[in-house]
Amino acid sequence: MSGRAVLRTAALAAGVLLACWVTVVLHWRGAGIEPTAGHIVLYLVLLPLAVLALVLLLRLAWRRFRGARAAAPPVAGIAATADGEAPVDSGPQPDRVLHLLAGAVWLRAGDQPLAVAQALAQPQRPPLHATLKDALGLPVLAAEVADADPAMIVPALESVLAAAGTHEPVERLFGEEALRALALLDPVAEELLYTALPAPSDNDVAEPEHGGLHPHAMHHSRSARAAAPGPRAPVLQVRVLLPAQWPVQARTACVDWLQRKALAIGFDAGALTVEAMPVASAAEAWRLLDPATGVVHDDGDRHLLLAAHSLVGEAAIARLDAARELLADGHPEGRIPGEGAAGVLLSAAAPTIPADIPTIRLHRVLHARAGHGRAASREAATLLQAALDTAGHAVDDIALVFSDADHRPSRAIEVAGAIAAALPQIEPVDHARHLGLACGDLGAVAPLALLATAAAQARADHTPVLALSMADRAARSAFVLSPQPAPA
Repeated sequence: MSGRAVLRTAALAAGVLLACWVTVVLHWRGAGIEPTAGHIVLYLVLLPLAVLALVLLLRLAWRRFRGARAAAPPVAGIAATADGEAPVDSGPQPDRVLHLLAGAVWLRAGDQPLAVAQALAQPQRPPLHATLKDALGLPVLAAEVADADPAMIVPALESVLAAAGTHEPVERLFGEEALRALALLDPVAEELLYTALPAPSDNDVAEPEHGGLHPHAMHHSRSARAAAPGPRAPVLQVRVLLPAQWPVQARTACVDWLQRKALAIGFDAGALTVEAMPVASAAEAWRLLDPATGVVHDDGDRHLLLAAHSLVGEAAIARLDAARELLADGHPEGRIPGEGAAGVLLSAAAPTIPADIPTIRLHRVLHARAGHGRAASREAATLLQAALDTAGHAVDDIALVFSDADHRPSRAIEVAGAIAAALPQIEPVDHARHLGLACGDLGAVAPLALLATAAAQARADHTPVLALSMADRAARSAFVLSPQPAPA
């Protein structure tokens, strides 16, 4: 038994014994009983020990019950079907390619996708946090983004709330963790919005001698840009994935904030839509890319998916500690709180970009329920092989595997066994990049961060990359990212 587990058990035992002793002594005094040696042995020794044994047995039974519930396979939310179970893909499926035009991240491991991918070759594990502590007063491990400054986002949110007639303080409405998450999302969203900004057409800019206006003024003038009705212009559909426990009012404020940012960057009001989506699991985020239940369709529009998440704060630590979900001595399957933001710009149609810029294709994402015990690696390997077959790639095409696996022994064993079984030509440690080892628990940010970092590596190496998502408790997802083949 570990040191922390011994402390917890000792504290529980002391509390039970003390409660029994106090109760018995008060009863004797109230009833005027003069205790004999038999009373002392029976009520101050045997009875407390029996109560303590019962408490420990109930505690063990509760832990086993919670563990059984945690291992249950159903996944709720976006992924749910009519009967309440998460649909799975049995074997290879018809491929459906999406084009990943750009990605951006801000995580503990870096603020550029390729930099994060390279840092994962030798990941620096999260340290003990300087100030955050558990209920016993012991410091906790946390994957904090050191440069995140939640105060930077407060003025923008205050302006949004004031415009909506809300006078509740920003800090009270959002809380420490939400403000940190949005501070991380700010530069990520801005970078991708600039990337998605449509290029000016020939009608957008007139020569000064013809229009009488400077080209910059012409570009930002609605009257100058008026044109004859034509085909429907592509729309940028922005969806921001936010923790489901955030208040509805906070998610609404995020939508208004992103709309303001997009307009300031140069988007027309009708050129984009913004929607906040509450997400409770990584599986729900992956289902957004599903051909049947997803949001990216072959409608000519581009789709910007953003996500923000933070568990680095006193409230989140207290919540995880109360649920016994923190990594601690005696609980190696606990979580390391993380934080970050990520986004990807996607299109169902092939983009028209210069030939020297490699386009990354996201092949169909396949899903399966998480395996258990010795079968977990075997089932994950089957899913990886199905993803390769769906994308039309051979095993020998893959030199790197990305995953969002973290420190948990069960995840490490599962992913290493899956790589060894599905890709025997590569070494499971040296040729794998695990996002969670350096960045902790990222919530719904993990899927988008995994996409962005793996795509950056595929673009840099001009080779396909295989990825396995295992951040979700009950589901697994796998996919291939590959460079667009050169035209014949």
